Amino acid sequence: MRGSITIFATMLLMLVSQFLFTVLEAGRNLTLTNIACMNSEAVAESVFAQYCRPLWDEYHLLAYDAGSDAMGNVDIENVKSYMKKLTTDNFKISDSGAFAGGTIVNGTSMLRLSMDELESMKYVLMTDDGGDVYTNAVVSYMKKNIGYETVKNLYSQYSSLNENKSAGEYDDSKIDSALKALKDNAAHEGGGKSIARSSPPRAYSAHLSVSKTKQTSESKAESTEGGNAIENPLVKVQKVKASGILSQVVDESTVSGNSIDTSARVSGRSLHKGTGGWSESGDDWYAKVLMQQYILTYMSCYTDTNPNHALNYEVEYIIGGRASDKDNLKIVIAEILALRAAANMAYLAGSASKQAQAMALAAIIGGITLTPEVIEGVEKGILAAWAFCESVLDLRALLDGDKIPLIKSDTSWTSSLYGMTSMLTGQVKAKSSNEGIGYKSYLGMLLFTKSMKNIAYRSMDVQEATVRMTGAHESFRMDNAICELNADVSYKYHGIFLCFVNLLDGADNEYTIKNKAKYSYYGR
Repeated sequence: MRGSITIFATMLLMLVSQFLFTVLEAGRNLTLTNIACMNSEAVAESVFAQYCRPLWDEYHLLAYDAGSDAMGNVDIENVKSYMKKLTTDNFKISDSGAFAGGTIVNGTSMLRLSMDELESMKYVLMTDDGGDVYTNAVVSYMKKNIGYETVKNLYSQYSSLNENKSAGEYDDSKIDSALKALKDNAAHEGGGKSIARSSPPRAYSAHLSVSKTKQTSESKAESTEGGNAIENPLVKVQKVKASGILSQVVDESTVSGNSIDTSARVSGRSLHKGTGGWSESGDDWYAKVLMQQYILTYMSCYTDTNPNHALNYEVEYIIGGRASDKDNLKIVIAEILALRAAANMAYLAGSASKQAQAMALAAIIGGITLTPEVIEGVEKGILAAWAFCESVLDLRALLDGDKIPLIKSDTSWTSSLYGMTSMLTGQVKAKSSNEGIGYKSYLGMLLFTKSMKNIAYRSMDVQEATVRMTGAHESFRMDNAICELNADVSYKYHGIFLCFVNLLDGADNEYTIKNKAKYSYYGR
């Protein structure tokens, strides 16, 4: 049987075929565009899936360690190469650049792309924008782990503690002034010693009888009460202050000897810069409390050390900024001592009975030859010494894990005016109270007074040092740690169906798809 077809039918068939092939290519193009978008997202996620594991395990922060190139800069070219390699693997492209399989008849997928170029790559480093990137990373994580109302209550608590701190007044120079007044009086009375009898107040006459012997104003005043000597607390407190407070509140042999290299820390060196920028700012009360709680939760301190961290007292380092644990502990102890001394002085200022005791001891130590004004100055010095002594006992309790009331009462007060020397010399500590606040709360109060920039950079100091202790991360740098990336991606592919459309003979059969590859750990 012989068949025939008209010229018109032939032309019509050709036109219909060309239309169908064009529609097929258009559909393929749309599918490839979607696949290109998915591949860009996939390769970006694959890069960031290689987060720095020690940084997450120890501090719950996500960052990709890009490493350094031969010039010491962020090795962003390595990131590009890795993304291209992933694309090659995804589309099964051979080393020669050809697609595996070679032809359609051999089963090659028609959805084939090659990543041509990665341009305008922008990336954000943890250390960028004066610590704002790091702060926002911490805030982003903590928002998922602590409720707004809890943060608000903590802010009110720390604001109140701060107000109490500002309202308190403690002037330890009153101790020195009182001793100087006694010394001057002793020198005036003769030979450096006071020869006058002491004259205790009437309230104490039934208990104290002052001897007629000479009194050494710099050491102690004599009393016939049981034949015991009434010691001058001013002298003991002055000696304690001169010898250093650390040995008075902890056993120095148990203090950590860890330290970090301050010459190479994040807060002290020239840092690499990212290209992306970070427009948000985390420097407000909400961010500050979240940052503070993050540090208290994941950083080590004197009462909660971590053997896996470079420093045992990381929170103390963030507050003090010194290289060694011991030096930072000294700074923190001195700051807490000042807070406690001010609070204890506030209690003494409102206690008539303890002021009466201080006035009585001032009269005993000074004797009857001192003027009322000088006696009053000695009394203030004694009150300051008493507040100092109670504060030392407070610190011993805090460092032992106990809680103490912010403002003392008659029942919670521990030290006595007579016997202060034995208390300072021994291991007596303040009474514990379930309603009080502990050592970490005082660390939180001190953190609350620091700038967000210092907190951020010093936090990165200790985290970098800790990560470098782990295998394969010895050269880790926080300013090589990428937390966000954005790049323009170009893909190339060749047409398949349009080769059957003779209207396009001689046309370029290579096409380009452009989109973006982007990823951020913190969901901006």
